[in-house]
Amino acid sequence: MHSNSPFKKYFFSTLSLFLIFLGVFLYFFYSQKDKVGFWEILVLTSISFFLNIFTIINLKFKKKRKPWALIIYAVLFISSLQEFFVLDIGIAYLFLSMVLLLLLDISPMSSSFKYFNIGMLTTIASFFYFPIGIMILLFLLVTVLHYDEKINISQYLAGILVTIILVLEITYLTDNFPYLMKWTENLSIPKFHFEYQIPILIILIFILVYGWINQYSNSNISDDVEISSKHSIMVLYLLFWIIIYAFFMGNNYELLVFVSLPVSIIISRSI
Repeated sequence: MHSNSPFKKYFFSTLSLFLIFLGVFLYFFYSQKDKVGFWEILVLTSISFFLNIFTIINLKFKKKRKPWALIIYAVLFISSLQEFFVLDIGIAYLFLSMVLLLLLDISPMSSSFKYFNIGMLTTIASFFYFPIGIMILLFLLVTVLHYDEKINISQYLAGILVTIILVLEITYLTDNFPYLMKWTENLSIPKFHFEYQIPILIILIFILVYGWINQYSNSNISDDVEISSKHSIMVLYLLFWIIIYAFFMGNNYELLVFVSLPVSIIISRSI
């Protein structure tokens, strides 16, 4: 059972960050030519924002590093808000946020079906943005490294297979094959843009290496098993997104929203 005290402690900080988020969101939305889906996008972005703020608030930090994590996350998330105007990307981000809540043992949904839910949510996210399929391998690795019982691996694989079967069955029953055809047509690697992909990848790799080194050299991380274990999940998560960015970012730098959480946690714990 999680206490409400962390949220109460950071209530005004969270409210302030949300108001800034709301102001920027309204600016971006009304600067768009096509002003369709206001409430859908607002609800989607708001839930995603609060889920990750909730994650940070409930994570364990040594010293007073949590406010830095909140600020860094808010800056990275808000700067990439326009990505949520593509609903498929926003939905994929929301599902991955839920996966991280489970992996980091923050969500009250954590139960005997935790790994089944992780497999299910990751697979659903990959149907909205196909490169996330790579994350299936990451979460399998995390499941293998952190499992308490072998049944966890079976649950994870079952979550993947059951979701695929259900999606195909629903597609068949509703005759919604155009969506799957559109999904398969997007299975391509966009053109690599050296002018900004290389600098972005270099910065992310630096953060990755910095976070990995600090996991073993920084006493604020290495001396606490819980912090070290969850820090390693964030480092691995960032690694896999670097791989995705290397092949699939193209000219869409706003996809950096997907690393807003791991980057904020890694940097704030390492400074």
